Amino acid sequence: MASIGAVTKQIAALEISSKKHQQSSRTGHTKQPSQTNVAKLLTKYAAPHPPTAKTTQPSALRNQTNANAPARISRAVAPSEPQPPLDIGKYDGGLELDNEKRGEKVFGEAAEALALDSSVLGTRPTREWSLPSFEIGRPLGKGKFGRVYMVRTKCEPQYILALKCLYKSEIIQSRVEKQIRREIEIQQNLRHPNVLRLYGYFHDEKRIFLMLEFAGKGELYKQLSKHGSFSEKRSSRYIDQMADALTYLHSKHVIHRDIKPENLLLGINGELKIGDFGWSVHAPGNRRMTLCGTLDYLPPEMVEGKEHNEKVDYWALGVLTYEFLVGNPPFEDRNSVNATYRRIAKVDLRIPSLVSPDARDLITQLLKYNPEERIPLTDVSRHPWILKHRPKGSSRGGSEV
Repeated sequence: MASIGAVTKQIAALEISSKKHQQSSRTGHTKQPSQTNVAKLLTKYAAPHPPTAKTTQPSALRNQTNANAPARISRAVAPSEPQPPLDIGKYDGGLELDNEKRGEKVFGEAAEALALDSSVLGTRPTREWSLPSFEIGRPLGKGKFGRVYMVRTKCEPQYILALKCLYKSEIIQSRVEKQIRREIEIQQNLRHPNVLRLYGYFHDEKRIFLMLEFAGKGELYKQLSKHGSFSEKRSSRYIDQMADALTYLHSKHVIHRDIKPENLLLGINGELKIGDFGWSVHAPGNRRMTLCGTLDYLPPEMVEGKEHNEKVDYWALGVLTYEFLVGNPPFEDRNSVNATYRRIAKVDLRIPSLVSPDARDLITQLLKYNPEERIPLTDVSRHPWILKHRPKGSSRGGSEV
């Protein structure tokens, strides 16, 4: 049986954008205005392509003249000998069962707005995907709008992915159509080792499917719940990776706005992955007024209804550091929501003695009332607490925890 690591290396090398987009063979399917907007955003703020060796063979996940032709794997990730397929677990039939009893078909403008398909993008379209394109394995989790499954592409070389299902009618009922579209628009073209990849997406009459990177070690929140808190070494390395990923996101004018353990995943080597971009915003002007995110992680400027910018993520990084080390958020007050609000607004910070002086210093520098006084992410990466626990020979956090 192939190791998950070998498959993960293949996933990391995956590039599923096609060559010049060919007109879809599906009858009656036309490109919607929503795809035009997505294409514009992705083109303007696309991440740079990593250098790759020249090859005459396109990826197995691109449009091909011969769809059945086996694809070459890049030399950098090719196994020395053929590997048997990875066990993706037993499928429980949940997608079919759900589809029978939940969700409704949507029509009109709502249907057009949610007719999201990466194969019809004007720029860097993927090949055409549908549910029969995948072998479905074990469930990975449930969300508000559907389920997530571990899947394998049926086309060679059979990549492992996480397939997330969303029901259109439930999205409309919750009035989060724009939020879902924004999540897709933002995440599609991000390229960073600590940001969960979105490889493509497609839809049917009732559902939208997101093809996500498979995070082999699952949800970080479950690890935190299991252990209660993390060691200083483990916490420091996670924060190092977070700072690097947030620096990248902000360079793309993306503010996450909902950093918390529940939205973080772990790759097969234990590396942290930022996921769930539902509350993210692409904000070239860097000024927002919307109140969103999770209460325990909201900064004073959002609690008080003031303008905010990317430095809300700096604050959240400080809250995350505290929660990793202590086991609960710093301003949590179980008496009432208003009590938590008041503690945040006053920056009523009480750090236990178990936290080391270096970690205490970083937390206090991130949790400043004035956003402009919060320590920059570049300085976070150079902070003594980060450098002390960084792997030798590494310029940043690394994956070993």
